[in-house]
Amino acid sequence: MNRKSNKLAKTNLVLWIFLGLGVSLTHATTQLGSSSELTMPVSVSSDSTKSLSVTLDVKSDTYTMPGISPTPEGGPIKDPVVKARGVGLISHNPDATTPVANNLLAGPTLRIRPGDALNVVFRNSLDYKPSAGDSGHSTTIPHGFDVINLHTHGLHVSPQSPGDNVLTSIFPDKTPQKPLQQCNQEYGAGNCVTGEFAYSYQIPDTHPAGTFWYHAHKHGAVSMHLADAIAGALIIEDPVNGLESLPAVQAAREKIIMLQHISYGGSYSDSQNRGSGTQSDPYLVDCMSVYQDSANCDFDDTKPATPKVTNKTLSVNGQFQPTISMWTEEAQLWRVINGSIGNVTTMCLVPVDDGATDTATGPKAYVLAADGIPLQNPGAGKNDSPVLLTNPVSQPTNGIELLNNELSLLASGQRLDLMVKAPARPGTYALYNSNDDAIDKQCQAATYQGKAPILTVSVKETASDIAYNTSVPTQQALNKLQTPVTITAAESPKLPTQGALFGFTNSTFAPKIGGASAINARVFNPMRSQRNLELGQVDLWSVQSAEGVHMYHIHINSFQLVSRGEMNYPFPVWRDTLLINAPDKSGSGEIVQFLQKPLDFTGILVMHCHNVFHEDNGMMEMVTIQPSAGKNP
Repeated sequence: MNRKSNKLAKTNLVLWIFLGLGVSLTHATTQLGSSSELTMPVSVSSDSTKSLSVTLDVKSDTYTMPGISPTPEGGPIKDPVVKARGVGLISHNPDATTPVANNLLAGPTLRIRPGDALNVVFRNSLDYKPSAGDSGHSTTIPHGFDVINLHTHGLHVSPQSPGDNVLTSIFPDKTPQKPLQQCNQEYGAGNCVTGEFAYSYQIPDTHPAGTFWYHAHKHGAVSMHLADAIAGALIIEDPVNGLESLPAVQAAREKIIMLQHISYGGSYSDSQNRGSGTQSDPYLVDCMSVYQDSANCDFDDTKPATPKVTNKTLSVNGQFQPTISMWTEEAQLWRVINGSIGNVTTMCLVPVDDGATDTATGPKAYVLAADGIPLQNPGAGKNDSPVLLTNPVSQPTNGIELLNNELSLLASGQRLDLMVKAPARPGTYALYNSNDDAIDKQCQAATYQGKAPILTVSVKETASDIAYNTSVPTQQALNKLQTPVTITAAESPKLPTQGALFGFTNSTFAPKIGGASAINARVFNPMRSQRNLELGQVDLWSVQSAEGVHMYHIHINSFQLVSRGEMNYPFPVWRDTLLINAPDKSGSGEIVQFLQKPLDFTGILVMHCHNVFHEDNGMMEMVTIQPSAGKNP
């Protein structure tokens, strides 16, 4: 392969994977300023009404991101102002809601229950702009930044309209006929609309309860829209068979932690010198700030200006360096979502100011669920605690270390429901963005000396008799919760029946930008299915990277992990997004195997890399779930 090809995919791989690899809670040696308490996004819930109806509006607006953002080219700035395509809550039924924080550059939290109907009017209030690629279509080049749609990431619902159909494109109201006709030719007339689209999802009665999320999924613009923070938490709550049935969870304070990378730019290299991060001259989320290559952004034959200042810092719920306060020995419920473009976040909890260098005496994070599905260990004893996250290792030697790496290294698109228990004495902890240090150094305090924090954790003793939760559920309590039915060894094919090799091409598929991102040497084709699966049939998948780090994600049906390399997982773990590591020094990437059994829903869905730079660059397949042989859909 030509290693100089595919500037988009490989440049962004370096910027977003290796510069962003690893986030740890460690010693806050460099505080750029005081931080405020982490604010929760506005939240709406179906409660017991069996239905939630909302209107979400995407529009270009200015947002203040509270806190201090380190921008290496321009120096730290407090409370930067950013112009972005944000998503806001316009209406909702039922009326009950948490205190409003609808002005955050983060989407509202939607809460529903198994058996509920979720109705979402997704409104496009953006302007049609050829300079944002709105007039073109491509399977390998970013485009269509003012064209949106909606994906309910991880939900087991119908992929057919008005359900989770990500082939839908919602154009701005005043879009000319030509781009609409082009869209009709590629995606079908029913998938190309203007103004708004009314999505409707019927959640199965047996749906697992946990943390999911939603985000815009317009192919060619997914990176842009995650950089714009068109995303929010989507939580399935089940007071009978889910986490919410457990007394410790009921008593715990809940924190939504949406990790984001708002990719704004400023001080552009043109005569205007736009973008100072002020209310009158906000930073901009635009093609050059996100994709950072004029070959991708020259839609009108004028070389776009390059930002001198770019944000490389992760934020949380649209805030820089916020604080989470905890009482000593308090146990909180943390719903962590990696909503970044392509970061891998290492979930380490390291003590501060007591001389410790790793996780030995710090806060403890117990895994309740991964990718929205409760973690179940059938071999757990009566009083065993849930799986406790420990430091990841570079080379796992047993199934327990393999499992810990799987859960500790949180890839873009993945989620963890954690019970985080504070230590018995006060202290301060901070969440930091790491670099490409070795995995076995990522959870060491010395690795992050002098770096500005992403998130600060402040543990204090209460001065009153205030009651708070200190309990953590047992693993056996988690084992009783609703999950997909385990696929047994007897059901599994002996050899893989499905395979996916992630890699890059030379300039064959995308000559303008030097190459494309591909699966099995093919780029995305919206005009025909590239893979057919059968409803109710068990497939053994084998996935691998030919070059680079990737995040396998398939819509609608979660899958059950089997092995990574030559090592088996100690018990079934369900995921919908999977980290695929880069090839080792021998030149071959490890093979990850998992089982999948499509259930309940037929139709067209997609499988792609959730480093969404790669998806925009062609690394996606159209997949058709067909009826079982001899049966009607």
